[in-house]
Amino acid sequence: MNEEQKNKLKELKNQMTEKEKQQRLQKNVLYQECLSALNTFEIIDNEDVIKELVHLISLSREEKHSYKDVINLKDDEQYYIVWDEMTLPVVLSSGRRIKENWDDVVAVSFETYFIASSTKTVIGVK
Repeated sequence: MNEEQKNKLKELKNQMTEKEKQQRLQKNVLYQECLSALNTFEIIDNEDVIKELVHLISLSREEKHSYKDVINLKDDEQYYIVWDEMTLPVVLSSGRRIKENWDDVVAVSFETYFIASSTKTVIGVK
């Protein structure tokens, strides 16, 4: 197999992996309901941003809350939503949209983290 064929095979494998990932997300009913409820959001795919968010969460200095607690999210602030399920993308949405759809957002996974985009304050909900 020559180099060109190897590259084509590698590209096909990458495409299949991405397709499988998208199919898993489409089948995740709770995640799809969350996105539908939020209505206004951005999927974050920048690896550097994701690494920074995971690092912030790993510092374990976040506010910790139960999903039943009333969380003080600012309406006009943008928050990254990071679920403990690593196959789920990071989502950016407003505090107002998150609060309005709280049950749909926290139902996606056992642990959910909200990280304020401006202050990088981490709020954990378990």
